[in-house]
Amino acid sequence: MPSRRDLLATSGAVLAATTAGCLDDVDGSGAPSPGTDANADWPMPDYGPEASSYAPDAAAPRSNPSERFAVETSSPTDRPVIVDGTVYLPTMAGLLALDATDGKQRWQYSTDESGSEWFRSPAVHDGVVYVTGEPGLVALDANDGTERWRLATDEHVIAPVAPIREWDGLYVGDDAGTVYRVALDGTVEWRMQVFGGVTRLVADVFHGVVVGTAGGEVYRLHDGRGLWRKRVPGKVTALSLADGDGPYVATFGGGVLRLMDGAHAGRPRWHAEDGPGPERAFAVAGDGVFGSDMAGISRLDDRTGERDWRLDGDHGAAPAAAGDTVYVGGEGAVTAYKLGGGIGRGGSRIEPRRWTYDLDERKAASVAVADGALFVPVWGRKEGPTELVALE
Repeated sequence: MPSRRDLLATSGAVLAATTAGCLDDVDGSGAPSPGTDANADWPMPDYGPEASSYAPDAAAPRSNPSERFAVETSSPTDRPVIVDGTVYLPTMAGLLALDATDGKQRWQYSTDESGSEWFRSPAVHDGVVYVTGEPGLVALDANDGTERWRLATDEHVIAPVAPIREWDGLYVGDDAGTVYRVALDGTVEWRMQVFGGVTRLVADVFHGVVVGTAGGEVYRLHDGRGLWRKRVPGKVTALSLADGDGPYVATFGGGVLRLMDGAHAGRPRWHAEDGPGPERAFAVAGDGVFGSDMAGISRLDDRTGERDWRLDGDHGAAPAAAGDTVYVGGEGAVTAYKLGGGIGRGGSRIEPRRWTYDLDERKAASVAVADGALFVPVWGRKEGPTELVALE
């Protein structure tokens, strides 16, 4: 991992803080700072309950990284989650628990005797791993992977679990369009039907849960009833409640919307029709909304939806941000970009990248930042193995 002196000496960051047209000011107090917490966790599918995919204090590589480890795994099915030195990686062979230091396997969970099963990213809290997938919702002991309880849903679950911010329950939605509020002991507190299979959920404390569906609708549900419902221009592919002022919604082929809450609940605040179509999640950092797809990675202004910049490249995986950097995987590489996209305006940028890590003909899936490293699930190509790679 680069030294603190190396990080502070990065000339691009100095230029970005002082040059007109730069967009690296994340919070209005000056240029964003590199994360310094080498013990930071990534405890939920998209970092926190608000699904921001942004760990502002987490230390992560800002210059050319080295491999901490690379271990062969079954094909990854979602983003890894990292808590207390353990990586929880969903794969087609079940959920794997790996040591975050050397990648050695601690345990593997699957309800299929052949060891072949599909899971989504888990959420980890107080020694319990909550994970969704083909079996529904399962609670596992974080130490050894033993099953504590299981909730069989009407259909399989394609959306990651959505913990409530105070950790007094969970939301789960299945492919039959049933949304469940579940207590931490597995008791179903209520269930409600929506139109279309549930693709994404994000919970909050006061207003229940926001639900996106394959039928192209967004709901806000509370205590088993609907508060509002909004038709959007396509299947919902990503959701975030990063600042609590209405959800960000990505759609398949229909751009990105910011919906309102309060008196104007469900109405669009803005609609970026040419916005990115992330298949998994946004990264929301300060006043920027980052989305990636096969055309590149874009930054939208969270107030207006205007695209500040787009950098071309096949970045089909979900981005993750930490400190002053956003990381994204795709075909053949994983790349670290400055949050502001470097110096310039629009698509004309100078030095937007911090580094690119070559994966030859393999493809990086959605990444996570924790434990002083970037954890990258890698799909194999031709003779190349499928791996989990940790970069520091």
